[in-house]
Amino acid sequence: MNQETFVAVNRKWIVVLVVAFVFVYFFMRNLDREPKRHYCDFRVYHHTSLKFLAREDIYFRDTLEVTPFKYSPFFAFCFSPLGLLPIKVADCLFFALNFILTFILFRMASDVTGSRRDRLLYGLGVLFLFQFIILDWDIGQVAILMCVLVLASLVSLSKGKNALAGAFLAAAILIKYTPAIFLPYFIVRRQFKAAAWTVVFVAIWLSIPALAVGVQKEITYISTWIPSIMETSLDKRSYMDVKNQSLISMAIRFFSECGLSINIAYLTFQQGKILGYALAAFLYSLTLIPSFGKPRDQRIDYALLFSFLPLFNPNGWELNFVALAVPCMLLIGYLIEVKGKDLFVAGCVVTGFMATFLINRDIVGNRTQFFAELFSNVTIGTLLLVVALLKLKFVGKR
Repeated sequence: MNQETFVAVNRKWIVVLVVAFVFVYFFMRNLDREPKRHYCDFRVYHHTSLKFLAREDIYFRDTLEVTPFKYSPFFAFCFSPLGLLPIKVADCLFFALNFILTFILFRMASDVTGSRRDRLLYGLGVLFLFQFIILDWDIGQVAILMCVLVLASLVSLSKGKNALAGAFLAAAILIKYTPAIFLPYFIVRRQFKAAAWTVVFVAIWLSIPALAVGVQKEITYISTWIPSIMETSLDKRSYMDVKNQSLISMAIRFFSECGLSINIAYLTFQQGKILGYALAAFLYSLTLIPSFGKPRDQRIDYALLFSFLPLFNPNGWELNFVALAVPCMLLIGYLIEVKGKDLFVAGCVVTGFMATFLINRDIVGNRTQFFAELFSNVTIGTLLLVVALLKLKFVGKR
């Protein structure tokens, strides 16, 4: 074995040992914390799995200790095997799944954005998103799974596998509905087959739970699902929550009176909400239109759409910003490529990191975190990444 091979083997073993250490540390942390915190969001999934297996109404809140289930019947069907296990065992399995999916997320994000694979890129990407990743692990959320499914759809599309792309995107939409923003983009890009297969698979995935609960019960679930989302996710209280870092909530806090708000324009709550959605529509339109006088770079468009997944989500809780893996990988990879000489993009990325980092109470404390949330620091940090991406799209690289 020559010296280069020896060094390469040693590096691989070091990486394996570091990953194993991180897994063991956070796994033990999860075992200690989650029972004390009543398993956070994962408790909703496990409780719903029990109700699904018993063919009960999964959208009826039968106990105030568990928040309402907001996901599709397909989601409940896929997670129902967890109901066969004690919640502590099920939570450990889901943590392990989320841990593995995190590595898949960064690997696929580098594939989709065409970024080179090196330790510096992955290290900086993980650093930028560390607090969002840990939040997803801590509360047992499915945001990482959703992002991986969307990335799997884009990878399948790049290989001409339209049906598979549609199947993955449909599954992502039935976990959290915001990936539906990729459908109009597919249509504009004339990827009609992928868009059509997505619609087909939404119908297929929604029909599958009937195999377990029966057709009539599945029809009841579907008819209850959308009204349940309207009642529990699109209510005024959710929009006004300072932890909601969506673009719509930022517009409401900045420009209207809604309790804890900045209110610089004295709009009504409804006017502030309309303004937020108008800003979202404007940013989305910039993604759909082609670059001026240049070939469309779909990698930049994909990065923009991933930025919009949390920004346009009416419930833009911090955990959803793990979707920034794609824009971070593209922008950091670009800065490594140009050796940081694009000062505008570098400034946006560094300032965006500083803005999102302020949200971590372990670093800044509860009081500073509250004001960071009130002033929508995560939203502003994400918008800085969007500005950097728009610069690359319409102005070009350095």
